[in-house]
Amino acid sequence: MWLSLLQHRFFSCGKAMAMGTAAATAVGAVSFIIAGPVADAKDVSLQQKTEIPLNTSQSTSVNKPLSPGALVHCSDYDVIIVGAGIIGLATARELLQRYPNKTVCVLEKEAEVAPHQTGHNSGVIHAGMYYLPESTMAKCCVRGVDLLYQYCEEKNIPHDRCGKLIVATNEEEHAAVEMLYHRGVENGVKDLEIIYRDRIRQLEPHVDGFSALYSPNTGIVDYAVVARSFAEDILKSGRGAIRLRFEAHGFEESPCKETSFDHGATKVIITGKEPGQNGPNLRLSARHVITCAGLQSDRVARAAGGERNPRVVPFRGTYYQLKPEYNNLCRMNIYPVPANSGIPVGVHFTPTLNERRGRGIIVGPGACIAFHREGYQFSNLSIRDLADSLTQIGVFKFVMGNFKLAMTELYRDLNKRAFLRQAQKLIPELSEDMTEESFSGVMVQVMSDEGVAANDFIFERNCLNGKALHVRSAPSPGCTASMAIAEWIADVAEEDFGWKN
Repeated sequence: MWLSLLQHRFFSCGKAMAMGTAAATAVGAVSFIIAGPVADAKDVSLQQKTEIPLNTSQSTSVNKPLSPGALVHCSDYDVIIVGAGIIGLATARELLQRYPNKTVCVLEKEAEVAPHQTGHNSGVIHAGMYYLPESTMAKCCVRGVDLLYQYCEEKNIPHDRCGKLIVATNEEEHAAVEMLYHRGVENGVKDLEIIYRDRIRQLEPHVDGFSALYSPNTGIVDYAVVARSFAEDILKSGRGAIRLRFEAHGFEESPCKETSFDHGATKVIITGKEPGQNGPNLRLSARHVITCAGLQSDRVARAAGGERNPRVVPFRGTYYQLKPEYNNLCRMNIYPVPANSGIPVGVHFTPTLNERRGRGIIVGPGACIAFHREGYQFSNLSIRDLADSLTQIGVFKFVMGNFKLAMTELYRDLNKRAFLRQAQKLIPELSEDMTEESFSGVMVQVMSDEGVAANDFIFERNCLNGKALHVRSAPSPGCTASMAIAEWIADVAEEDFGWKN
C-alpha cells in the first residue's frame, strides 16, 4: 500500500527549487518522494538561433568511442552513480560541475551508455502539457526542455524544433484538447495554440481532425547522442569515470579510516562483476551512492537499502516506420488525445533524427505489458520478470480495470493491420504498404496498489543510513527533463548528504 501511505512534508531543495510540499512516506529512515518542487527554477533565457542543418555528421564529439577517463582505475570515489542512462549521466555531469572537488564514477552493466530506455524511444523533446501542474514531472519537463535545446545548440547536436499536433479526431475529443491547453499554460509551456480543421490542414495537409493543440516548441533529438555527449563531459572533467560491464549487486556500509571522510564514519562498498560471468567480484567504494538504474531500478534500490516497493512494471512499445518515399505524410509530431489509463499517449507519428535509423517517420508505439524487462521481442520471456509483474496487486487491478485496453494492446502488438488502424485515425490515407517494421522499446511504469499508473517521478531518500538516494521511476518525459532532474537530485543530495557547495 505504498502510495496510500504517503504523507506530506516540507523540505528545501536548494537553488533550483523553492520550498514546497513533497508527497512522502517515512519507513524507518526511508522516505519516498512522489512530487517534489523544482521551480521557481533558474531562469534560462534562450535567444532565438537559426536551427542547425539536420545532419548527423555535425555531432563532432559523440560518434567516436568514449575515452576511458582519468579515474577509471581508481577504486574509491566521492560519489558512485549506478546506471549510465541519460538521467544517471546527467546527474554525474551536474555533480562534477557543481562540486569541483568531488570525484564521480558511473557504473553500467551493459557495454555502452544509454543502452535501453534512453536509446529506444521516440526521441521527442516534450514541451510539458501532459503533466499535473506543480508536479515534479511538469516542472522538470518545462525547465528541462530549455536546458536541452540550449545544450544541443552549444554541442552542435542535431535536433529539430519541428512542433507537435495533439489531434481530436471528433468533437467529443475536443474537451481533451482544451484540458491539455489549460494544463500546459499553467505549467508554463510556450506558445500553445488551439487550432481547428482548416488550420490543421495548413500545417499538415494529410492530417484529419476536428481540432488540435499546436505546440511549436516540441522537437526531436537522438537521446543516445545526447547521453554520449554527457559521458564525454564527465570524462573530460578529469574527475569522472565510467565503468562499463559492471553489474552492481552488493552494497554495504563499512567503517572508514580515512580522515578525509567528512560526513559520517562509514563508506559504501559496492560489489559487482561482469554480467553473465561467475567472477571475479570487483569492489569499489564511495562516500555516497545514487542509483538511476532504469529497468532494474527497484532491484538495485532494494540491494542498496531501499524498500521492496514500488516495483517496476515493464511495457514494451513496438514501432513501424514509413518507407522513405512516404516521409512527406507529415513533418511534425502527430499525436492522438491521451487515453485515461495513464499508460503512454497512444500510437503517433514522429519524425526521427536517429543515427541508427536515419531521418524518417516512425509510427507507434503500442503499450503492451512486457514479459521481460530487457526483452524487445514479443517472444522474450523472463520468468522472474513476469512473476515480479504479476504478483503486484496494482498490476492485477490495472489489468482488470482496463481489461479491454490490455487485450486490445496485446492484439495490436501481434497484428500490424490493427496497429495501423489507430494511426489511420490521424492520417487516413496511411496504408500497410507504406510502412515497414522498425524497432521496439521497453519503458518503466509503476502501479499503485489501487491499479493506477504513477503520474510523477518517484525518488527514495535516506537509505543506507543517509548515504544513498534512489531514482525509483522516471518515465517519459525523463529524457527531456534529464538535466532538470539532475539539478533536482543534486539539490536533494546536498541536503541529504550534508554537502556544502
